[in-house]
Amino acid sequence: MEHGAENYQKYLSGDRNGLTGIVAEYRDGLILYINGIVRDIIAAEDIAEDTFLRLIVKKPSFDDRSSFRTWLYGIGRHIAYGRLRKERPERRCQIDDNTADGEELEAAYIKAESNRILHSCLKRLASDKYELIWLSYFENMSAKDISAVTGKSETAVYKALSRARAELKQMLLKEGFNYENL
Repeated sequence: MEHGAENYQKYLSGDRNGLTGIVAEYRDGLILYINGIVRDIIAAEDIAEDTFLRLIVKKPSFDDRSSFRTWLYGIGRHIAYGRLRKERPERRCQIDDNTADGEELEAAYIKAESNRILHSCLKRLASDKYELIWLSYFENMSAKDISAVTGKSETAVYKALSRARAELKQMLLKEGFNYENL
């Protein structure tokens, strides 16, 4: 359950634990989302920190037109794209693939290979398509929420997400991705 709006209200009322709750709840997801935009995990961590810092310094108003997560991710997205405009060329960082403990060696290898293929294909998508896939599947956002984060209309989100899925599916098929092993 999302408690971001409650925690932000607490923070604005002077309770520093509200901000701690926001960071604890959203930090990891925000970093991974931003990493899809900037393609650099270290820069994504910095931008996530800048996002939380913006809450501290500027104290923007949250108006309940969307979920708190959607609003927060929109701030992070804005900061990420601002940084990309300022910094060229992009730095790249690899993310290690880890297998889950306790699985049989063969099953772990197959799962790790499937994850490697999926991550490899996701990285090759254009950042706007990666962003839509990430928000939809990894953050479980609705088209309405994605629309609020990206600034696109819901119709544009549906169309762009459909194209992104089709492109990712073609890439996965070319790589020999096996859906049964997930």
